[in-house]
Amino acid sequence: MACAYLIRSKPLRPPEERPARRARQRRGWHGVTTPPASPPLTLSRLASTTVGVALALVAGGFVVRTMVRDRRQLGDALSAASPGWIFLAVVLAVVGMTAIAIPWRYAVRAVGEDLPLSQVIARYYLGEIGKYVPGGVWSILGRAELATRWGIPRPAAYGSVLLSLVTLYLAAMTLVVMALPALWGSEDTAALVVVALLPVGLGALHPAVLQRAKALVERVTRHPVDFVIPAWGTSVSLVFRYVPAWTAIGGATWAVARALDPHAPLLPVAAAAVLSWVIGFVLVPVPGGLGVREAVFVAAAGSLDPGVAAAVALAARLVFVLVDAVGAVIGALALRRSAVH
Repeated sequence: MACAYLIRSKPLRPPEERPARRARQRRGWHGVTTPPASPPLTLSRLASTTVGVALALVAGGFVVRTMVRDRRQLGDALSAASPGWIFLAVVLAVVGMTAIAIPWRYAVRAVGEDLPLSQVIARYYLGEIGKYVPGGVWSILGRAELATRWGIPRPAAYGSVLLSLVTLYLAAMTLVVMALPALWGSEDTAALVVVALLPVGLGALHPAVLQRAKALVERVTRHPVDFVIPAWGTSVSLVFRYVPAWTAIGGATWAVARALDPHAPLLPVAAAAVLSWVIGFVLVPVPGGLGVREAVFVAAAGSLDPGVAAAVALAARLVFVLVDAVGAVIGALALRRSAVH
């Protein structure tokens, strides 16, 4: 399997560049967790740090605003909820978010680099908090810039984040298509959009398509984009690595539903939850899918009373926001600790 990662779609580097490259690959493939030596402070590094701090502050503000805005509705929804099911929802949400973080390491490897697993999880949580900022690109920027701090070249860092995002949501689309019978009873037609997007997305992972996209970026930016184009099988296998994450995310939403309705069915609720995340992702300008995810879930979860479905959507949103926020804080502390040592 490791050999597949080393197949390149570009000429070999000049001999004088190869020793440094091999040293970086040895660091990656054997999972050495010692961070690289801190590079000197440059204008680009200073700008990256400034943007990162600003992004964290703005994202934190949006998270707090979301929680404050919905506190009354959430209080009403959770007043009669079963604490045990809410606890299970939190546990599953943590599992789901962490299961999204872990395959990012395989995406990094697929483009010819590597990050130790502990660094992957910490940088994922800290970078992903940017998804709550309007614009849709801030989580990509956050994760990629944090990856460059470890020493990964910027083109490979951004390429790995984009590859992980695309394969993450292709995994969600795959599960939605498999669960279509559970969604047929709802009045929502969003699942049909997923059916159309899934084959398009899988086709876009082909190396020929990615090579053309890479060439286009190089023409527009007038700079070489230096990273490995993964084989199609490698990219498709990454899709299946994300399936456990969506299983846990759907299960977390179902646990919230069970806290409010003891008769909430597992498969329809979980499928509606995954579908709502997909549509929230497709509508890029909406920060973290706010509002969209809830609306899609209420429409798709036809097995629930509309009032209960709305309460479940809001409560599940709070659970995932809390997990993201706490994960970002822990990730920041972990990175600070690793930098000190």
